[in-house]
Amino acid sequence: MPALIKALQVSKQFEKNELFVKNKLVTAVNNISLEIEKGKTIGLIGESGSGKSTFGRMLCGLENVTEGEIYFKENSITNLTLKKMKPYRKNIQMIFQSSSTIFDTFYTIGESLEEILLNNETISKAESNLRINKILEQVGLSKEYRNRYAYQLSGGEKQRVNIARALVINPEFVVCDEPVSSLDFTIRKQILNLLNNLKNNMGLTYLFITHDLSTIQYVCDSVVIMYKGKIVEYMDDISQLGKIAMHPYTSILLQSIPTTNPLNKKICMMEEKQSNLFIKKSVKGCIFADRCPQKEEKCLNKEPDLREVASGHKIACCVY
Repeated sequence: MPALIKALQVSKQFEKNELFVKNKLVTAVNNISLEIEKGKTIGLIGESGSGKSTFGRMLCGLENVTEGEIYFKENSITNLTLKKMKPYRKNIQMIFQSSSTIFDTFYTIGESLEEILLNNETISKAESNLRINKILEQVGLSKEYRNRYAYQLSGGEKQRVNIARALVINPEFVVCDEPVSSLDFTIRKQILNLLNNLKNNMGLTYLFITHDLSTIQYVCDSVVIMYKGKIVEYMDDISQLGKIAMHPYTSILLQSIPTTNPLNKKICMMEEKQSNLFIKKSVKGCIFADRCPQKEEKCLNKEPDLREVASGHKIACCVY
């Protein structure tokens, strides 16, 4: 099946001014290629600062690409102007991490959703009202919520409206940027189940960005592990994630999943502490060598390519 959206050797650099150094180039995304088939959900996992959100924003046309190409349905959408991107905007949307900052405090929820509809479609007031009521119902809110303001909503309600904002124009592809990171555990599971139901009912395709591996089982088909702007592991099947994961960084992420056994938590913390104790920072070679407990001499001198080690399983590691 052809990819709905794909990135080919995409990179992103930012200029950063530091003390005594001006216009220093910082690489946030480094030569990433990824394809997402229609109806699939790929989880993009990594620590804060690994480039996950920057990559998601580039796929949505919200961030320009320094190098590489991005295609939606085989059409290049790389660095399009706002005017040229508008025909694609209806089909490519983003659920932002913070639901508290995306709504105008002077607009009701209904007015905010109506603005999105009118900016992307030519529809009557009556049809707009029907669409708003329908999407609110689909995210688990009554139509009465259209008359409320964002400050009148709980955290879970705000996130439901945040999802409604992205889906009200019926997109095909949605980037979910840490959609549950700011919610408590009980609400988190509700939102994850909601996203999964909406995907199935509306035929959506997701890029699900998170730093928490424990959330991907609810919505993801495949998983990509990202570290310092590069993909270090890709797994097409997450049903046996804990057993088939090979990259040392993925192992650390798996250890960070909350456990109910305090002894296990203590062991994981001790292992990670010891593995970083005697490692000198690498200036070349593998980007993870300065933290890797399995590193060898060759890891310090050679940057590994992302290669297939089994069907649907790729890894960038010199050890394997």
